[in-house]
Amino acid sequence: MKIPTLECEVVDVRTESGVCIGMARTKLGEKYLIDTRTPEGAGMCSNAFCSLANGAFIMMATDEMKGEKEGAIERVCPHGVVTFRLSRTERLKEQPFREKV
Repeated sequence: MKIPTLECEVVDVRTESGVCIGMARTKLGEKYLIDTRTPEGAGMCSNAFCSLANGAFIMMATDEMKGEKEGAIERVCPHGVVTFRLSRTERLKEQPFREKV
């Protein structure tokens, strides 16, 4: 079974500096890849990841989800400061497990 990889991009940070005031110091324009080990890349605020995980799972498991526009959804972090865009990619990753024989 193959699952899609999602791209997650920070599309808005509502501070003057463009850097989140939280401990993760998330910056405008940061990108992450979300697949079977998450997130691939520089890392993401754990509170933000928790708010994205449900939407990411639904996008990986379905062809389209409610509220999706042009293969993407946007979610705001729990602190209301950073907006993330989850987008479908063409990249698929092979699952390591197989059906029972």
